[in-house]
Amino acid sequence: MAGVGEPLRDRSSLGMVRSSWSKVRVLPVLWFLLQGIPLLAIRLKPCELAGQLYILDVPKSELPLWLCIAEFESRFNTHVVGQANTDGSRDYGLYQISDRYWCAPPNRTEYYAFNDCNVNCTRLLSDDITMAVQCARLIQKQQGWTAWSVYPEFCNGTLEAIDECFQPSNATDCLTSEEVKDC
Repeated sequence: MAGVGEPLRDRSSLGMVRSSWSKVRVLPVLWFLLQGIPLLAIRLKPCELAGQLYILDVPKSELPLWLCIAEFESRFNTHVVGQANTDGSRDYGLYQISDRYWCAPPNRTEYYAFNDCNVNCTRLLSDDITMAVQCARLIQKQQGWTAWSVYPEFCNGTLEAIDECFQPSNATDCLTSEEVKDC
């Protein structure tokens, strides 16, 4: 038997270690699949998110705030599930929406109180951000921007303009064509 720090000399023991290690690596993948959480979620670029929000009828004047909140809550990641809060609840998705009041958690929990957005929390982790945006807009309408803890410190002030996100993308034309002036 090999002691601590000694190499394994028995090949059958080495095979068991490798076999056990491969099972350990598979368990997290299986857990995510069983939870219905997408493994290939996306990290949006700010202008991409601005365009999607605009398509979902978010007023252009509010886009800088929505971008700021998404940046500081989830770093523009659609798949983020926050660590447990002090009451045991968790926050989901792009806008870190709480499963205590706004969405139904994947498992029954003691802290669960409401589902005001009428959605399962795992749907807020989708690459299709429609449900997350609809729920976030409901939260903002009922509680204001301060519903997000990042708002006072990071998003309540001068924000970057998003005008460049809605400019025609002719920058590559300017590089390749001598006829195009004032690009």
